[in-house]
This record gives sequence, C-alpha cells and structure tokens, in this order.
Amino acid sequence: GVRLIYINNDLKLKPLIHGGAQERNMRGGTENVYGIVGLAKAMEIAYAEMNEKHRKIQQLKDYMIDKLRASIEGIEFNGESAQADKSLYTVLNVSLPPSEANDMLLFNMDINKISVSGGSACSSGSNVGSHVRTALNCDPNKGAVRFSFSKFNTIEEIDYVVEKLAEIYSVNA
Repeated sequence: GVRLIYINNDLKLKPLIHGGAQERNMRGGTENVYGIVGLAKAMEIAYAEMNEKHRKIQQLKDYMIDKLRASIEGIEFNGESAQADKSLYTVLNVSLPPSEANDMLLFNMDINKISVSGGSACSSGSNVGSHVRTALNCDPNKGAVRFSFSKFNTIEEIDYVVEKLAEIYSVNA
C-alpha cells in the first residue's frame, strides 16, 4: 500500500516504522514506487474532475431537497445541511415528522434497498441519541436520517428514495 501525509513544519512526529533512514528518518523500508506513481495519477484524475463532480453532486442534493419539501409535509433539514454555501455537498441530514414510522424508518428504507444512516458513522451501533442532533436542538420525536451523495448517484435514485419516504409517511400519518 501507499499513503500520503502532509506534515506541517511546526509538527514534530516520531517514526512509526523504524529501521532505515527513508523519508528523513521517518520510516524504514523501500518505497513502493509503483504505488506512489499510481497514487499521483489517481490524485491527478480526481483533481481534474473535482469541480465537475462537485457541481453534479450539489445539483443532485439540491434536487432532493426540493423533492423532499414538495413531498413530505413537516420535513426539516438539520443544521445547515440544506444550505449549499454552509454545508458539505455530499451529505443531507433531515428530520421527518413525528410518526409511528420513525421507529422502523431505517428498517423500511433497507427493505426498499435504500442505504441511509440514522446517525453519524462514528456512533453507529450506539443506542444513545446523537450528540450532534442534541446540540442542534433537534426534536427527538422526529425521525432522523442522513443521506450521502456521490458522483454515481442519479436523479432516478433520488426520485425512488423520495417516493418511498413519502409512502412511509403518508401511510403512518
């Protein structure tokens, strides 16, 4: 494998791998030249397409925000996740209206082959409410779900997700 790390000159690190004087005495062992060249090429490709992919993903997120507002009465967007200039373009966090459906929301999404999260990835498996939602004063009676977007998502997928959410919440209204 190969990795990249940027080290600020003010930061003093100790080596993880001892043995040789490579990388200014920071690691031992022979460099993975093929991996380094591959990483450089991957970074070059990612950077060249970064603005285009950002625009595409932001358009998908904006589309979903509009569809959710039009389809589910009482939906709220947590924090500033619905504001393009104040949030990460790849994530949308919503609070759904109080409903019996909230207890089974993630299960119902999964049954419909929709991958979402009910909290942060770093707290998955926890049965304690989200400290972030608490800090944002989100209503704990509302179902929360986090959607993530990538360059591989489509408008059709968003239409499907919103349709299924609207079905779940219209049945349990």
